[in-house]
Amino acid sequence: MSATTTPSGTGRLSAAEGRIARAALAELPPGGVIMLDAGPMAERIAWSLPAGCGLNVLTNSVPAALGLAARRDLSVHLLGGRMGAAARTTLSSVRLWEQLHVDVAFMVADGVSPERGLTCAGPAEVMARQAMVRASARTVLLADHTRIGGDRIARFALLREVDCLITDTGTDPEDIRRLRGRGPRVLVV
Repeated sequence: MSATTTPSGTGRLSAAEGRIARAALAELPPGGVIMLDAGPMAERIAWSLPAGCGLNVLTNSVPAALGLAARRDLSVHLLGGRMGAAARTTLSSVRLWEQLHVDVAFMVADGVSPERGLTCAGPAEVMARQAMVRASARTVLLADHTRIGGDRIARFALLREVDCLITDTGTDPEDIRRLRGRGPRVLVV
């Protein structure tokens, strides 16, 4: 499997993750506000935003914010909070998210289970991630096959709260069927 490095060198994307990030660009709203979660797939979306798109970009990803800072056609907002050094992200205040409206949120999850929904490995992230989903008119989940069927310690959203799930061809067809039955539109790339 080939891999590519993100422009900031923050992480490596498998070929499948790269396809997922590229497919997510079709979910961009015309103008408006997007939220990019932290992680290599969401950050790849940042570097792939089309010129002249005029979006307001909210993110808790330090690498994404730094990578977009020089763009004059975007308004970039790094949502502050406690810095998580390992993930190079900020853990934003729930109160801040409660005041925001986002047209489309591009989210990642450590695990995606048809039964429990979207889960993460860190309980400290749950409240902020729940607020991110609630602040969004549409939620797009980016999850390669290694995350599908996984169930981590802390749930932050149910599948019915996800509008679109983008995954790769390595995902088991039975898992895809079960995920579709829980509500989201599922794109396999």
